[in-house]
Amino acid sequence: MSIASDNNLLWVPPDISDLLTVSVEAPADDTTVKGMLIVNGAASQWLSGAMDDYTYFELLDHFGIDPTKFVGEVEEHLALLMI
Repeated sequence: MSIASDNNLLWVPPDISDLLTVSVEAPADDTTVKGMLIVNGAASQWLSGAMDDYTYFELLDHFGIDPTKFVGEVEEHLALLMI
C-alpha cells in the first residue's frame, strides 16, 4: 500500500479498520485463512472499543504479527492526515 497517490493525496479507506486488515497468499491452508479472519474481525472490535488494547495486541502477537510495528504503521499514516 502506498499512502501517497499520483496527485499527492493521502489514501483513506471508507472504513478505517481496512488499514488494519491482513491478507494471506493463495494457496493458504484453512488454519491460515481462519487466522486472517480472526485478526481482521478483531481490528473492527478494537477500533469500536469492543476489545481492549491488551487483548488486541496479544491476538496479533499470537498470529505472528508484531503489534507495535503493525499498529505503528497505521498510526504514522493517520498522523499524516492530521497535518
